Amino acid sequence: MVKIAETCLNVLYQHGLSSPQFQFCFERAKHELLANDLACDAIVAEVMQSMDHPGAATLFGLLLDEARMAIENDGQYGKAFLENAEKAIKARIAAGACEPLHRLKIAGLYRRAGLPVPDILMLDPVGENPADETPMPDLDGALAGLAADVEAEGGGAYEFFSGLDEMSAGMPEEAKAAFVHHLLSLDNPLLERCALYWLVSGASLTREAVAASLRERLMRGKLEPETLSYLPIIRGWLPAGAARAAIDDLGKLARRRGLADVSNQNRAEPIVSDIMATTADGVGAQGLTIVGKLQAQTFVAMILLKTGYGIKDAFVIRCRSKREAASIVSYARQEANSVRIDRMTAELLLEAALADGIENGHPPAPGFIDVMEACSLSQLRPQERDLQALLDHVDPEKEIQNATAAQLDRMLRNVPALDALVPFTDSWFEDTGETRAIIKGSRSVRTVEKKIWAFLEARRDIWARRFLQTAIILKSAKKERMSKALAAAAFALMHKHPLQDIPLVEDIVMTTLDAGGGSLW
Repeated sequence: MVKIAETCLNVLYQHGLSSPQFQFCFERAKHELLANDLACDAIVAEVMQSMDHPGAATLFGLLLDEARMAIENDGQYGKAFLENAEKAIKARIAAGACEPLHRLKIAGLYRRAGLPVPDILMLDPVGENPADETPMPDLDGALAGLAADVEAEGGGAYEFFSGLDEMSAGMPEEAKAAFVHHLLSLDNPLLERCALYWLVSGASLTREAVAASLRERLMRGKLEPETLSYLPIIRGWLPAGAARAAIDDLGKLARRRGLADVSNQNRAEPIVSDIMATTADGVGAQGLTIVGKLQAQTFVAMILLKTGYGIKDAFVIRCRSKREAASIVSYARQEANSVRIDRMTAELLLEAALADGIENGHPPAPGFIDVMEACSLSQLRPQERDLQALLDHVDPEKEIQNATAAQLDRMLRNVPALDALVPFTDSWFEDTGETRAIIKGSRSVRTVEKKIWAFLEARRDIWARRFLQTAIILKSAKKERMSKALAAAAFALMHKHPLQDIPLVEDIVMTTLDAGGGSLW
């Protein structure tokens, strides 16, 4: 095995996934592991040979996740790694080194990483000889095992869904739709909740199968009012098509039966005690952490927002003790550099993220349904907010918008505010294929700087939005001076103020040069 891959696996076997030793080793090695086709081939071979040993599969799953992030952020090596991995998998399958159950498990790793599953991993991939019978794994046995594992670990519907989703990741769409339809014919409250998750995240045929199954449950008088109450909300997240039309028909049928207005009157309302937010990083990702209590149990809701993807991830942690909740909150405050915000600001961010994701073809993560329920956020609806709307929110008295040129310049160059902003903005730089080409392809540092400035000229709106999102968070956190500096910089970007006269943009340029090895200093 290639030495770097072998070293990572050895450290993982010896110290475990969460150990500082492995985290340090992986951070140092991950870029080479992504870029090196021989290392990729070695890891894939180890995965296929040792599928029952979780170490190799864990390492491969981590690299798939890194590859996805690299592709989303226009980073290096992500696409190359996926191509190399698919090539290696195809070679092992051609050599007869991968059983159907192994293919399902590897497909599950792709699904867990949020990546499309390669056709070669499907149980009946395109081009497979239909005369060759593919021995199917024991799905009923796997289902029973999954249910037992989830119950043993204290998990609920979302954990059950995640396991089912990974288990069925290697099924072609028609087979998965039939599998989901079969599952939803069973009288199991966990599966009815899973129906909502599949409705949000499934492919079109799966969504249609879910809608048909929910209609059948309604006709049998088995559809829970809570499930029914979420359908109009989820309907607004779906693209136009057969599934959305089926949900509309289901709503009409429920109204005719007098079920549409049934509410859970006896349901306890959650008490939200704390909301924290991180500021957006250089690729537009930020987190929200909401702490609350529902029926005497403390919960922590975690939400990841990302520009262009909306609500990228969301889930609820049901804490076993106050100490566990305090530990999670402490991490959010210290390690993630978060600040406390009010509920109105959190709702504004979430509604804008919903609209952003839907506009770009990304409905919210299925776990957001649990977050809405736990935090009493069912009233949220997608609300697109342009730059002017964000600016008006953070500058309602128009102090910035009506400022003279001299006043605006003082706001832009408020040194104490800019210094205080450093912990929130030190990840703000450009790392794209275009900027890497600029830095690599120019001999003169001055030429590189000039081209980076020109590159940023075309990204005024992107950075103005990032400044305003951060300004809104910091204003809610009572950090008015920093909020005003960011809002002033956003206003300057929106109104074509020269980039070189905006210190925050100059910081972005210099950090970009530092990160690319082209610093002037």
